[in-house]
Amino acid sequence: MKNSILENMKCAIFDMDGTILDSMPMWHTIANRYLESLGKIPREDLWDNVKQLNMVETAQYFIDEYGVQKSIEEIGVEVEKLIMKYYGTSLELKKGAREFLEKLNELGIPCVLATATERSCVLACMKRLDCEKYFKEILTCLDLNTSKSSPLIFEESARRCNAKPQESVVFEDALHAIRTAHKAGFKVCAVYDASDEERTEPPLTDWERILQIADMDCKFLTELL
Repeated sequence: MKNSILENMKCAIFDMDGTILDSMPMWHTIANRYLESLGKIPREDLWDNVKQLNMVETAQYFIDEYGVQKSIEEIGVEVEKLIMKYYGTSLELKKGAREFLEKLNELGIPCVLATATERSCVLACMKRLDCEKYFKEILTCLDLNTSKSSPLIFEESARRCNAKPQESVVFEDALHAIRTAHKAGFKVCAVYDASDEERTEPPLTDWERILQIADMDCKFLTELL
């Protein structure tokens, strides 16, 4: 492993979606696919309008903007079933993720999966891909009643590995999560995802902003070996 922030790592904290799992294209199109299943024609601005909404807000948006005649609860259940289908049957690891996790395991470096995705989806996917074995712990934001705008999930991950933030490396693709981890004193390795080409804070792309913050970056995790 090359000279880097990884050398003295006592805890490796991994995001899932967009970092080790190639799932962001699914998240970008799930609203379209749900509306299409109801015979609705999604507008081009759908993703831009729902990407920062939670499930309840998204369901209300479907009702208000597309005339979906279902309750918020019904929409939530149906969307979650659709999401679970992808996690349980078709989503795959990103290039190099398995090899990197295997190497860290060989080196005896404990790994934690710290994700905002609901636990049932995480477990269905990790078990199918035979990746659960790589992680000492799997933590979700829902488990801890938090989000990645707070450092809690990163701090708890390090604590369970008996490591301090400065002894831990967070592997992430999302700008807001990278900011949170960095401010909390964690070393951060940014993992590129095509979704980082979005400009959530124009004029720069998210990836350009990420590069200003992260201690390291890579396109594929195997670049770090």
